[in-house]
Amino acid sequence: MPHRDQNEPFQPGDSQARQREYGLDWLRVSAFSLLILYHSGMAYVSWPWTLKDTQHSQVLEMVMLFLNRWRLPLIFLISGAGVSFSLRRRSLVQFAGERLRRLLIPFLFAMFVIIPPQHYIVWLTYGAHLSYAEFYPLLFRQVPHPHHMWFVAYILVFALAGIPLFAAVRSDAGRRALAALVRTLEKWPPLLYLFGVPAVCVGLFLEPHWPTTFTLINDWANLCGGLIYFLLGFMIASERRFLDLVTRRRIELLIVGLAFAAVHFTAIATGFTDSWPAGARALFWAGVGGIVVPTGFLTLGIVLAVLGFARAHIQRGGPWLTYANEAVYPFYIVHQTITVAVVYAMLPLTIGVWPKLAVAAGSTFAGSWLIFELVRRVRILRPLFGLKALPRPVTVSEIPLNT
Repeated sequence: MPHRDQNEPFQPGDSQARQREYGLDWLRVSAFSLLILYHSGMAYVSWPWTLKDTQHSQVLEMVMLFLNRWRLPLIFLISGAGVSFSLRRRSLVQFAGERLRRLLIPFLFAMFVIIPPQHYIVWLTYGAHLSYAEFYPLLFRQVPHPHHMWFVAYILVFALAGIPLFAAVRSDAGRRALAALVRTLEKWPPLLYLFGVPAVCVGLFLEPHWPTTFTLINDWANLCGGLIYFLLGFMIASERRFLDLVTRRRIELLIVGLAFAAVHFTAIATGFTDSWPAGARALFWAGVGGIVVPTGFLTLGIVLAVLGFARAHIQRGGPWLTYANEAVYPFYIVHQTITVAVVYAMLPLTIGVWPKLAVAAGSTFAGSWLIFELVRRVRILRPLFGLKALPRPVTVSEIPLNT
């Protein structure tokens, strides 16, 4: 294999650069759409969230308990895979600049513009009587919580801090090592499940000491749990045979994930671990599916199975996919503020959980779509929402004349 400079991007003629993973593109769109639905339901379950309604649903809670064992690891995995695909077209320096533009700028914009209305609504629910203009300067007497934008901050940290690792994997030695790893996994199939062990260690050793904060500070369990799946996504997407291996074993992985899900929810329903020694109980929950941070083989099995099914059954793109892929990031940035506002407006109503959930989800999608349609058309707004700049219009003086 000829030597390639680690800072040299893949060339357009490279076979890897030509291969578009449409299944992963659709999976990204679906995962973030599911996130919007999930956040719309957070007001109507018993565990804490930004804003809570007094009406709850046990059925909804069980569905969301299942989803929250794998939805965030899936998004981290997709984000890590996205880094691998991005580096096929960019040098490491270009990649760092692109991440700063598309992650840091929207994060700062959101912290000063998108997130404050959520804090204001929370203040109102606690009985505050002040206008938004009076409230806004009070918010910054201390660093405000990032709410849902915590994910963007974590991905930015992972992407920049991981550059030395990305460079190592892209080197000739790194490619050979990754190829050798995949050959080993093909020869010894059970070894694939060792990728679940680091997350089990997070649940066993970190989570008891560092509760989730979503603020990068003293959030070691949540941070490491996300990092594990981010790096796993990067590794899998960096070697096509790794992607193919996961795709071939998708049914097996789904069975494993659902089997551990059955154990997980049986244990919740029956409480059969309640009398176990503390160490054994902690090992059980970390190994099965986790308590707060998603860990264990429930998570690994379902995340990899979903990845495999997406690749196996989706091989076509099209204009809808292009449109949806561009919309994902602006939708993510604005969606929770819309959800919180709609949930707040419905607090006095007693129409039931499911109608409220439908209104919250529908309004969030509609509001996010309208904002996206505005943002994508206004050149100055696009970078604030992580969109690529529109091509510069050609001036009359630049038009070549026939001679």
